[in-house]
Amino acid sequence: MFGQGPLNGFRVPPKSINDVRYAANRARAALGLAFPIHLGQFLEQLSSYSITLDVLENGASGLPPGVEACWIPETLTLCLTERVYEQACRNEPRALFTVFHEMGHALLGHKRTLNREIPGREFKTFEDSEWQANQFAAEILMPVEEIQRRGLRNEHDLIKAFGVSMEAARIRVDRLRKRREM
Repeated sequence: MFGQGPLNGFRVPPKSINDVRYAANRARAALGLAFPIHLGQFLEQLSSYSITLDVLENGASGLPPGVEACWIPETLTLCLTERVYEQACRNEPRALFTVFHEMGHALLGHKRTLNREIPGREFKTFEDSEWQANQFAAEILMPVEEIQRRGLRNEHDLIKAFGVSMEAARIRVDRLRKRREM
């Protein structure tokens, strides 16, 4: 089931890039994240924050086809397929973004809802839960302050500094350049 937003998310309270950046910076500090992030170690520490990690069997996970992870707010549970969990333990870049995208839903306070939006009626990007979670992952994994401090200039610099994928680095560079932050 998908939402009506630009990225098929559900409508959530609006947040600007600066709002999401602030939340990501606070979360990074509270979680004690330092670069490079050791994702397997991070996942094992989730229980100390009262978050349950549920690793679901590949193919029999109960998740819709193509869904590799989800956040269940009612039970404070991060669900990952076995494949994503194994990739996370190897610190693979795509798994890194996936985990922090889901943590974005958690730390931005997104609740699952039965949406009563009128079909075909979209809402603004900054109200889309998927946009906010993607922005959160980019902000927590590739902080603009760190990019500027280190003088990082391109995708390859971001990949080397933060261990992210080429796709995540490319999108981050494009968006920061559009905002004249890079």
